[in-house]
Amino acid sequence: MSEDDSRLKELLDGKLSPQQIADDPVLASLAERIYGADFLDNVGISRGETKRALAEQFSEIEGDDLLIDELPEGGLPLPMPEDMPPVPVNEDVIANSGGRSLTHKLRIVGGLFGLIAVVTNLFYGLGNFLSVCATDVHSTCGESLKLNWIDFFRMDEHIAWSPTGSIGIPDVILAVFCVINIVYGLRGRN
Repeated sequence: MSEDDSRLKELLDGKLSPQQIADDPVLASLAERIYGADFLDNVGISRGETKRALAEQFSEIEGDDLLIDELPEGGLPLPMPEDMPPVPVNEDVIANSGGRSLTHKLRIVGGLFGLIAVVTNLFYGLGNFLSVCATDVHSTCGESLKLNWIDFFRMDEHIAWSPTGSIGIPDVILAVFCVINIVYGLRGRN
């Protein structure tokens, strides 16, 4: 264990005296962050001294200033060092993104297809495309062309058909379900 680690452990265990904490500005700053500003006030260390000591300690570092006072005249972006490592690429994310995009595309296509079917059935009637209606079954065969979604399995009976333009609860539920699929498909692609 290094000396810094042992001093930090002693700080956390409460084995350092206020004078030992005050002598080391890094420890004083850590004590303030760990225990709060009131702790420093209670042990008699002023925060101004701690900040000044930290500034002096870091100003002793040789080389360029740690903070940039002014932006270069060219503005942003700042020049990058030439020895920068390449940006890491996560192969797992790239490999898994194909499956997710297919699922989202299927949701979008399925939702659009369903929404088109619902709107077409409401205003034109699927009875114009499906010729299961015979006049001997019921008298409203040429008039009621909208398929009732709940009774789709009884298309040869009059109860499965209603006049176009009449909106029922199953029509609304199916349209909302299709819109939700489209929205989730579009949100998932981003």
